Amino acid sequence: MGILDSWFGKKRDIIDNNGFEAHLGRFSDVYKTPDQYNAWDKSVEYFEKHEYEHSLIEFLHYLNNPDKDNVILNNQQNIKDGFELVQGSKSILGKIKNGRLLFTVEVAYVEHLHIGFMRRLLDLNYELKYVRYGLSDSQMITLLFDTMMEDAFPYKLYYALKELALHADKHDDLLLNEFDFLKPISSHKLKPLSEKEKAFKLAYYRTILAQAMQQVEKGRLKPDQYPAANSYILLAALYKLDYLIKPEGSLIDAIEKVHKSYFGPEQKNQHQKLNQLSQEFAKLSRLTDPFISNDLYNGIFTFGVTSPANMSMIKEIIEREFRNIGWYIDNQYPEYAIAIVEYTVGLCLFNHAVPSVIRKLFTIVYRITEPDYFITIQNHPPLVDPRGQVDKQSIKTELTRIEKEYKSEYPALVLDSKLLSYESICHFVYSFVMMISRLSMSKSR
Repeated sequence: MGILDSWFGKKRDIIDNNGFEAHLGRFSDVYKTPDQYNAWDKSVEYFEKHEYEHSLIEFLHYLNNPDKDNVILNNQQNIKDGFELVQGSKSILGKIKNGRLLFTVEVAYVEHLHIGFMRRLLDLNYELKYVRYGLSDSQMITLLFDTMMEDAFPYKLYYALKELALHADKHDDLLLNEFDFLKPISSHKLKPLSEKEKAFKLAYYRTILAQAMQQVEKGRLKPDQYPAANSYILLAALYKLDYLIKPEGSLIDAIEKVHKSYFGPEQKNQHQKLNQLSQEFAKLSRLTDPFISNDLYNGIFTFGVTSPANMSMIKEIIEREFRNIGWYIDNQYPEYAIAIVEYTVGLCLFNHAVPSVIRKLFTIVYRITEPDYFITIQNHPPLVDPRGQVDKQSIKTELTRIEKEYKSEYPALVLDSKLLSYESICHFVYSFVMMISRLSMSKSR
């Protein structure tokens, strides 16, 4: 077996279990395996020795995520025959030609060019740092990046390809929605959901939106008196949908717009922010079933959009958002306290690539507050009993399993269930996230 075969020719076993596969949250490429980090170092070393093809091979090895098949070689024996990087609905084709490295991705097909559309592409080109839009001989709107092999330093390649991949995967849907004369490029890399799973996620989407909007309208704390409390309700629901149903395409863009409308640079007081948020939620609720279902699928990704967050950043977020939670707990408003917990967890998962162990712990919060959703997910046993109370033994078992899984990476990691309160769902999730904020996450040497 050759060096290329050993990295890119592996076959994966497919396991068929009952329930839906667990696809939660946004993909992140921040955390790599030791093998991938080693490949990066080799790529840099080869480049400095002017062995550019070997540098490229090691670079692709670094990008190749285990069990994802996101990097595909046309010829396992020869890198010059071209390769492919998969980013959601898009395939990035790479090749070496006359000493140059060229990457292209087809965005959409256009029969006739329009002035407004061409102006839009020019504006987008101005925003881009490494890549540019072009028009192929076959009338394909294409994103391109090229460089001489001797200029293809791994750092430059990484940031250029990340810009290319993220822009292509996002803007194909946006351009198609903006200009109806464009025709989509079909992708065979997407993994469609079953009709049963689509229907389940669609119903969950509708239910969560309706519950949140009703809570704001008819809840015990009135919006005109407690705008911040009701903002927590809506934002918690928004981030919950983003993490659990994992939307793509135009739907994820719609969710991001709601987030930006609240945290944007405009100077607004809390009442104005809540009103804007309520209006945006109304827009989300009016999206048609076909629009939503069309953006519910699983994909393979090479690059992620979230930025890394270390434990100190996570602790800071938790401490900041939990400053006022005690008032809601002490005054018997558990629904608002739970929303603050869900908002805090959701904000971390929405904006940041948190360490894998923290991601699993944060998911436990949703497994507690949304037990009916996780009944349908493989390998996520119930943590709430039939009476709606936290199952103490199941929690201890789950924490022991997670601690054992990550002990070699984080020797000081201790998930102490004695710090948890089982008095109610509210008390549990609050104490659980507080436990997370106190974790020691120093890595083994």
